[in-house]
Formats: sequence, C-alpha cells, structure tokens
Amino acid sequence: MSDWSQWPALGMMYATRATLLFVEVMIAACLFAHGQPTRPHPWRRTTAITAVVFAAGMLAPVFITLLQVPDVSNYHPGALEYGLGYALVPMLVACSLFLLVTIPSLLACFEISPWAAIFCATAGYSLQNLASGLGETAGLLLIAADVPGIVPGENAWLTTISCATTYAVAYLLFIGRIDSKGLEGQRNPAMLAMIVVVMFGIIGFDLILKYVVTVSLLLPIVLCLRLFHVLICVFVIIAEVELVVVRQLSSEKAATERLLAEQERQYQLSRENIEAINIKCHDLRHQIRSLATGDKAVDKAVLENVAQEIDVYDSKVRTGNDALDTILSEKSLLCESRKITLTCVADGAALDFMAPADLYALFGNALDNAIEAVEHMDDRTRRSISLIVRRRAGVVTVHVENYYNPSASATRFKDGMPTSTKGDPLNHGFGTRSMRSIVERYGGTAAFSADGTTFSVDAVIPE
Repeated sequence: MSDWSQWPALGMMYATRATLLFVEVMIAACLFAHGQPTRPHPWRRTTAITAVVFAAGMLAPVFITLLQVPDVSNYHPGALEYGLGYALVPMLVACSLFLLVTIPSLLACFEISPWAAIFCATAGYSLQNLASGLGETAGLLLIAADVPGIVPGENAWLTTISCATTYAVAYLLFIGRIDSKGLEGQRNPAMLAMIVVVMFGIIGFDLILKYVVTVSLLLPIVLCLRLFHVLICVFVIIAEVELVVVRQLSSEKAATERLLAEQERQYQLSRENIEAINIKCHDLRHQIRSLATGDKAVDKAVLENVAQEIDVYDSKVRTGNDALDTILSEKSLLCESRKITLTCVADGAALDFMAPADLYALFGNALDNAIEAVEHMDDRTRRSISLIVRRRAGVVTVHVENYYNPSASATRFKDGMPTSTKGDPLNHGFGTRSMRSIVERYGGTAAFSADGTTFSVDAVIPE
C-alpha cells in the first residue's frame, strides 16, 4: 500500500473478510457448544468481540505495509513471486489467529472449561473449512461449466449457501446427537494437539489449494485434492468427537463403578439392619421364655423392657410418603442399633413429585453420611441426627444436621462441595455429588456447611 489514500478501501475489504470468517467460525463452534450454559448477555459479548475483529481488519493494511508482507489475498500467480513460504506464512498466521481468538471468545460466552473451548473452536474451524472447501469445489465446477458471473474466491453467496447447508447437515447427522454432558469436566490434553493439526493439516493445506494449486494445476487434479481436503476435515471432526465420546464413556464407567460401590455399601447396611433385628428377636425370645416358665412372679420391669423392645418395630415412621417412610424406617432401625438418636419432622406428602429412587438416593446418602459421622462420637449426647422436611411458599426445604468430630474429620470445601481425605468419617464424596445432582435435576439447589461442631445439608426444591 504505497498510497495511504487507499487505506480506507483496503481496510474495509480486510475488515469485511475477517468479520465474515470469524462469524462463520463462531457459528460452527457454537453448534458444538450447544447445550452448555451461557454467561450473562452472550449476544452483547459476541457483538463486542466481532467489533474488535472488524477493527483489527481495518488496521490490517497498515501492518502489511509496515512489515512489507506480500498481499496474497487475491488469486493470481504473481502472488508467489516472493517465494511460496514467504507468501503463505502470513496467511497461515492470520488464519491461525482466528482459531486462537475463537477459544477466548467461547469462554466469554459459555460457562465451559478451556479444554471444552479448545474442542469447540478446533471442531468448529474444521467444520467451517469443510463448508468453505465444498463451496470452493462448487465454484470450480460452475467455472468449468462456463456459468457466467462466477469468480474464484469472490462469491459470498456461494460461501453462505455452502456454510448454511453444511452446518445444517452436520448438526442433524451428529452434532445434535452429541450429549452436552460430554463436555463437562473435559480435561483431555490431546485437544492441544488438535490445534496443531487444524493449523497445518487443514488451514495450511487449504491455503496451498487456494493460492498455489488452483492457479497451476488442471481442474480434475484440483478437484481430487479438494476431495482429499474434505476427507481431512471430516477425519479431524470425527477424531475430536471421538475424544469427547471416550471422555463421556470414561465418566459413565466411573459413575457406574461408584454406583456399584454405593450398592455394595447399601447391602452391607441392610445386612447390619437384619443382624440388629435378629439380635433383638433373640433377646425377646429369651425374655418370653423366662416369663413362660411361670415358676416365679412376673417382674414388671421385665414386661416394660419387652414392650420397649417391641415398640422399636411397631412404631413405623409415617410421613405421608411411602418411599420416605421406608427409608426413614430402615435408618431408624440402624440408628437404634448404633445408639444414635434420629429426630424426624417430615412432611412426606410435599415430596410426592419426586421419584422413589431419587428420594432413596437423596435421603439415604444424607442419613448414611450423618450416621457415619456421629457413630464414633464419644459424647453420647452428640450422637444425634435431625431431619426436617417442610413445604414453604411453593418450595420444599430439606434440612439434615448432625454433629461431627472436627479433629477426626478434616472437612474442607471446594466449589461449595465438601471434600475429605480417605478414612474421613464425613466421607461425603460421591454421595454429596449425587445429592446435588438429584436436587438440581428438579430445579432446586443444595448447600453443605460445617461450623466446626455440626454439619448441615440444606436443599430447596420447587414443587
């Protein structure tokens, strides 16, 4: 740009091209990020980022002039007079910047991890390049057919149609079927390698096709190379989706293993309940036999003891919800066998909208963790658990509170969730995550707190 008066026109051209490319890449990346929670005002954030890209495009001619970079933005053989590497490297750098800028742009618009943003950016850029390549191929075929008005690289309408069609087909075929939970907790370092693959395997190859092959080889050869480029894009997209699927399957396997471990723990607890019942029945049988001998007067204290033992099993918990009654009856027996006081004030009818399995998991985990925390307390007065379930103003509140020994339970919190070391009496690992997940599934919130003497679980669930 020897004449600075050309700067506004050149700047507008670069800014328009840069903005269109960024929008195409962002749309494709957002397709892969579907189902992820967005940050406040995502459209405003996207508009601001797009404006920054447009401004950078307006300044591009200035940097090109100052750095004396050859302009290879148009299709002509003379663009390579400086040498292939010197001519294409600036374009490769510029296009790679779009890929890198897409990553923080996604982080600004979605509540996702950096690894998930890298996946969406690289997969989105691959999809955009696939659509662009198909558009270029269609343009070459139209030129070969002598269709008037077709100029290589200058048909925005053809690119728009190609992108819209390719994005729609890709979404219907596989993007829409990707479980959005697969991106949660994405921590795969292989995503970094995909950045390099996209930069050199897709972007670099595409630039060579545009600025070298198209102007120097016959059309059949160019079409074959274009087909090869399409296959590369498809391969990269499939490889990235496989990385996410493998991560998701790994998470599901871990969850299944934790569930099996939880079921084993529940089985052990049920065995303990049966053993406690057998012990009580054995004691009652001996007391009844003693009374049945009739060789001595019946001691009133013995009769009261028998009545007390029977009351343990006759006093079925009744809250108005059969599933909750079953859980609390089982846990009451367990608490009684371990000399733990369980106080329950529950409006079970308020929880009728919840599935029995969810109720069992929610209250079973909460009470099991509480029992595990208090059963080793030396102070018998602190071996107590309280459970309160109430209906208030269209929501159901659940409060579980128990004492714990701070010297034996080094309870810490991370992201609002309690964490503990192995062997911690307050082992709220998988159980607390499961509880929060269940509550959030019903649109509620769960909170955990510890003040040094008592541990509390509070849940608010809309009816």
